[in-house]
Amino acid sequence: MQIIQHIEIRDERAYIRGTNKKAEMIARMYVGTDYTVEDVMQHYNLSASEVHASIVYYYDNQEELDARHQQSIEWAEQNATTLEQYKAKLVKRRQNNSDDN
Repeated sequence: MQIIQHIEIRDERAYIRGTNKKAEMIARMYVGTDYTVEDVMQHYNLSASEVHASIVYYYDNQEELDARHQQSIEWAEQNATTLEQYKAKLVKRRQNNSDDN
């Protein structure tokens, strides 16, 4: 199997060669979901071999990818703005703009 022809590493991330589509993102649409390879192919406009190469890459690097993914989720949860906080910020901005006029 030559996933090398479909996967390229840039900035320590795996991409489908010649695209900006991350192999991990493609694999995650398939792994642990009800989506089929054909669904993923259609969604990302990829060939079967490109989708399978992404899945192989994911399983070959699952521990590292899952750890990085979990860190991203934790960071987002810690740094996320709630809808109420965002609304309050918009109201304050609107008031400040009204005061300037």
